[in-house]
Amino acid sequence: MNAQEVVTYVQLSLHEKFPDIPFERAEKPEPKQPRLEYRLVSVDFTRERSDRFVRVYTLEIRYVPAAEHYADEQVEQLFEALETIGTGEDLCRASELRWDTDDGIPRIRVNYPVRTVRPPASGVLMSTMDQHVSPASHVK
Repeated sequence: MNAQEVVTYVQLSLHEKFPDIPFERAEKPEPKQPRLEYRLVSVDFTRERSDRFVRVYTLEIRYVPAAEHYADEQVEQLFEALETIGTGEDLCRASELRWDTDDGIPRIRVNYPVRTVRPPASGVLMSTMDQHVSPASHVK
């Protein structure tokens, strides 16, 4: 799973819970209310062992409620929608969900760890070794 697939799965999951609320990039000026905005904050890539790696995608989801409504009324539904994304083999569970506010606008930061395994190299990695014994000149 790559970054664009993570964003797509987040969008699909949020659309299931909030079908009437648009989901757009945070950089896009959008005066509509209510709306959900997203931003890919970071991608961390670490090695667990020689052939296994973990990428952690951190997204920020901002919920701008309609006038006369409060964002904290939707926090539980947002958490439920963001906890697990994807389907089948691409299922991914969030490792961390955190809700706070930024300039009065509620935001959720969510981390999605994606484990990848490097496939074994094709071909012969090690060939047989021939062992030659030379006569022992030091043996009496």
